[in-house]
Amino acid sequence: MPKAISNTSDTQRFELKSCPEGYVVVRRLTYGEKLQRRAMVSNFKINAGKGKDFSGEMNLVNEQATVFDFQRCIIEHNLEKDDEGTALNFANIADIRLLDPKVGEEIDELLSKLNNFEDDDSEGN
Repeated sequence: MPKAISNTSDTQRFELKSCPEGYVVVRRLTYGEKLQRRAMVSNFKINAGKGKDFSGEMNLVNEQATVFDFQRCIIEHNLEKDDEGTALNFANIADIRLLDPKVGEEIDELLSKLNNFEDDDSEGN
């Protein structure tokens, strides 16, 4: 019978255009992690209808979802946050917030493409 579980050891390395010589090694989310992420966003949609500040809530949920992706998908990298060579810690939201916007956006786009199975033409065709 075919194996139908996620292999979290399957990774891909991406050289970053926005950070010369920088790279990230990433993996896809498991289905369970996608469900967790979806629950974060769905909870927002329900709460937003109860007189909350929609814009503020939206920003918070987007940040939480991005942090979730960075924490779970980035397996390895060579990105530093200071002249002493201290590596960025993507498990720490403060370090994610330190990223240059171009670098952060590039990584975010890579992770989004990697985890968007609806557009994945490489499998099954």
